[in-house]
Amino acid sequence: MCKSNMSYSAPNILNLCIDDTRNGEGSGRIYHCYAKEPILFENEYQMIRQMERFFESISYPQASTKDRLFIERKDTALKEAVKVMDPSEITSKGGEKGTFIVHVQYRQNATWQGEVVWAEKKITKSFRSALELLKLMDSALEQAETEEA
Repeated sequence: MCKSNMSYSAPNILNLCIDDTRNGEGSGRIYHCYAKEPILFENEYQMIRQMERFFESISYPQASTKDRLFIERKDTALKEAVKVMDPSEITSKGGEKGTFIVHVQYRQNATWQGEVVWAEKKITKSFRSALELLKLMDSALEQAETEEA
């Protein structure tokens, strides 16, 4: 669906397919190469939570800080992550409202840094935090809605 300078061979490439937006919140599916079935999310908070769980499960990228929690969780890292989908399969999926290919390169300062590709427009942007990633995606979805109207 899209091509850019992003390294599609990275183990943590995610395809965020936004299928619906309500009250400024996106819902949809997350695809990665370690499962055939997508991870569903109903809002952006769930999306961020699921992405963070995914990074923890494959231990990549390593977090530079340990989360502070009220109750400690057990280690959820996979024993051995086995790829079951090709990067081309992951990036071929599309959302009804928008599609974003995300590569989180670092997890520093208790947030994420990386690149996101707006697949429909083939535009790549860097982000310095999870909040900035959300803002980039929201601006793309708003522009797409404006162009539809």
